[in-house]
Amino acid sequence: MDENGSLDEVGWGRDLPLRFALVSEEWDGERTVWARCVDADGLFTDRAAFRERLTLLGCAPTGRLLKAAERCAGYEPVPFGELHLMVGDVDAEDPYDYVYCELDDVVIIGSRAGTDDPTLLDLVVECVVTDPPPFHRKEPARADIGLVNGTSGRSLGRCRRVDGLYRARLAPARPVRLIGCEPSPNLVRRLIRPRQGGDNLQLWFLDRTGRPISVEEHIRVEADECRPSALGGALIDVTLKDGLFRRLLPPPAARPVWDAWHEGPPRERNEWARFPSEGRSEWLRFTPVRPGPEDPGAVCEMDGRYVTDIPGLHCAIGEAVCGTGYQWYQCWNALRGCQCGGEVPRVPFTLIWHDADVARQALAGVSVDTDGELSYFDAVVPFLERMGVTVVLR
Repeated sequence: MDENGSLDEVGWGRDLPLRFALVSEEWDGERTVWARCVDADGLFTDRAAFRERLTLLGCAPTGRLLKAAERCAGYEPVPFGELHLMVGDVDAEDPYDYVYCELDDVVIIGSRAGTDDPTLLDLVVECVVTDPPPFHRKEPARADIGLVNGTSGRSLGRCRRVDGLYRARLAPARPVRLIGCEPSPNLVRRLIRPRQGGDNLQLWFLDRTGRPISVEEHIRVEADECRPSALGGALIDVTLKDGLFRRLLPPPAARPVWDAWHEGPPRERNEWARFPSEGRSEWLRFTPVRPGPEDPGAVCEMDGRYVTDIPGLHCAIGEAVCGTGYQWYQCWNALRGCQCGGEVPRVPFTLIWHDADVARQALAGVSVDTDGELSYFDAVVPFLERMGVTVVLR
């Protein structure tokens, strides 16, 4: 810790690897290490356990949602991705008083004529509700629901009700077990004399030098069990019964990515390529962001051999434009219609995209533009060109 109280790295004098640290942060920014840990269990969860089935009743879909509904009418499940809802109350005095909800990993599994109005559609979807309605809000008797293309604000139509949206969603208890924990006096005192409701701390994931790679902002320190660790050396294993505050933790496919980054930043390009799509998304959580080339007329070579999904595209273009282990500062939600329109690079540059046909074929069935007219590949190339990038496909 430096003279101003900021914590740059965590270390200990043991032969065992150090992967995690429990850290408290005071109102003035001063940080204190409560524990150093060899490992932690309970940080990953299968998102399949959170999938739900909802029915969008009385839909008038447009754009890519309408095209997906038409494809699904042939009894073909259609992966859709993100869908956001703006739930308004027709009878409310304030027309701007609405509830905003987010659905992720949406798959449309049914499309039929509306029960109440056959000119409309009822769409059955399976999804993960990542941002449900607040528990204190009741379902409107008469709703007007805007269907939005992700975070862009672009409309995909409207519906009258979402069956199954307003219900209690109690996240199952996922305790976190700190393995091989070296407690500080602060943690020892709290284990001996617990505080009602526990203490809210940060959980830092560290590289092998002790520097933080990622920080989970809130973990409740309220011990459910404490015992001597099998790792010995006066270390203990502590189970925190409430775990992290996040409703959805990283998937199991993320663990190998964490292990890779624990060893340090990547030294060669395409180290992300060995991971599945979920792992590649997690990889992007660790990669620092850069704004792109500084020299006008720079030529960036992009290795497209492993661009088989959207996260892979973002990993590959980040390394081409910004260097190994980095991602390019760009708003990819602009492809969904985000009002920012995209981040113009500080200087024009040329991107030579090698093996572009890999992405062209892999992303042929993936569309995120509001109208649903273009594949992701066919949308991203003109988008880059609008941003001032000269794209050369090879």
